[in-house]
Amino acid sequence: MMIRSRRAQDIAYDARVRVLLVEEGWHSTMYLARALADAGHDVTALTANGTAASCTHRGVRWISGPRVDSPPFTASLAQIAPAFDRILPLTEPAMIRLWDASGPWSDRLWPHAEPWQRRLVRDKHALVAHMAAKGIEVPAQRPIGDELERLPVVIKGATGCGGRMVRIVETRDALASARARAARLGGEWVAQELLPGPTYLFGGLFDRGAPVRIYAGRKLEQHPPRTGGAIALRSVADDALVELGVRAMRELRWTGFASADLMRRADGRPVLVEINPRLWGSLAGAQAAGVDLFTPFAALFGGCAPAPDLRFAPERDCWIFPRYLNAAAHRNLGGARRALRDLRGDQGEDWRDPRFVVHILRRLFHMKRQSPRF
Repeated sequence: MMIRSRRAQDIAYDARVRVLLVEEGWHSTMYLARALADAGHDVTALTANGTAASCTHRGVRWISGPRVDSPPFTASLAQIAPAFDRILPLTEPAMIRLWDASGPWSDRLWPHAEPWQRRLVRDKHALVAHMAAKGIEVPAQRPIGDELERLPVVIKGATGCGGRMVRIVETRDALASARARAARLGGEWVAQELLPGPTYLFGGLFDRGAPVRIYAGRKLEQHPPRTGGAIALRSVADDALVELGVRAMRELRWTGFASADLMRRADGRPVLVEINPRLWGSLAGAQAAGVDLFTPFAALFGGCAPAPDLRFAPERDCWIFPRYLNAAAHRNLGGARRALRDLRGDQGEDWRDPRFVVHILRRLFHMKRQSPRF
């Protein structure tokens, strides 16, 4: 498995680009930042978590600043934005905030998103409804306040990631509690049809919706169970799942990384549950299946048109380090052995620098502390 692209630096670019990555502390940012630095770019990662920590690691400058949802965020960004050629918001909250507030970053955002794409990205429910209107099968959903005849259902917010704004309710009492919690959090909520069986992840790199690299995997285990991010994946060769994922991404016409959650109906038909237009947290699963995501991304970012290669190896298992240690079931001797192996491997490369580990842990702590959970 290869997290870092060994060939990214061999691609020719017109110029060294000064890149600012904006996010809230996600683990996947480390891999993208390093890949862009390996490709010859000058990379700074801004962690919008309300702290003032900073660090330099493997050619990447890591800085912190006001939270994305705080009033000082845009003023702080306006001060540093002129120093960068391109600014990449890596999460939906960062994208939405930078789209909505004009400033010296407005003509430097990458990728470019049309108004209709922005409308869909800011509302997962609208995105699902859009796909349904295009003939793509999606779960039935209705506003959370409607009378619900059948349980269980999935209560979902219009924003959120990692399962933080998702809850499965199976009783009327649980539904009443979920409605009350949703009212306190605010925003738009729906009750979505609960489909049986496991969740599948489809993800890749896309150029205006056209697939450049792809991966499909079954989520063997999630944390929290059933609704959270994958902590173990197995790649699957399933033409129907891949076809649905590719079709959905073509409809969104997104450029860059994106992933989708897919499930199946009882008769086996694949269903699109949601789309996330960003680099996903369990990207190591794709790398374990032989997919090099970062070399073609560096080429695409540098203005080239990388040739599509849609192959990936099936039946490749991958545990997502160190995320699986969040689950109590893996905080044992077996989990420790797996963690030691992963620490020595490609997934643990950034974790072998003690000084940077402190910075990573600080990022993760503040992100978890500030992210609401439903």
